[in-house]
Amino acid sequence: MTKTDELSVEAPSDNDSRARLVRGAARLVHAESYHSVGVKAICDEAGVQRGSFYHFFESKQALMLESLELMWQRFVDEGLATCRDETLPPRERIEGMIHHAASKQHRLKARTGRVLGCAFGNLAAEAATLDDGLRLRLQQIFDDWAEIVAEPLAEAQRRDEIDACLVPYKAACEIVASVQGLMVLAKVRNDPDTITACGGVITENLWGCTNHVD
Repeated sequence: MTKTDELSVEAPSDNDSRARLVRGAARLVHAESYHSVGVKAICDEAGVQRGSFYHFFESKQALMLESLELMWQRFVDEGLATCRDETLPPRERIEGMIHHAASKQHRLKARTGRVLGCAFGNLAAEAATLDDGLRLRLQQIFDDWAEIVAEPLAEAQRRDEIDACLVPYKAACEIVASVQGLMVLAKVRNDPDTITACGGVITENLWGCTNHVD
């Protein structure tokens, strides 16, 4: 089966069956959906015997929770790297996050023919009302994402670049929600450029209409 996400890149942990299952679930669920992907498909993607699955995980939910940890750590390290870079001006930190989102969707479309959208957003839309375990972990992921985005906003306030009355965390939640919305539009249109074409509004609303994402 074709590897469908950047998580397919070889790593030392791929020699371990548990790690391959975690990575395989992350790839398939992002490319398809949580409910449509069964244990057999995950084992096939990971190259692991089906009997090994229940040696490592008591359920698909347990595996998905571990896959979420892998996806979140990778997103922090790569997708939010610019946002966390304190050497950059605050606005560039936010714009870098938006650019990364668009770039990743371009890579995924080149590989799969489709814009896959945000793995966290996809899973939240599909499973959050049906599975409290996944919902609670996704809630924490989005909360932590907003906390990271709030840091450059607080710095921008200290520099008198944005409204001093702004509550950074609340504004960060709005930014995360806006990025999720752009991902949905890009997915529906199958066009990653939607993210950068419309993403400039996010920073324009805070900093004004110059030097925005394009």
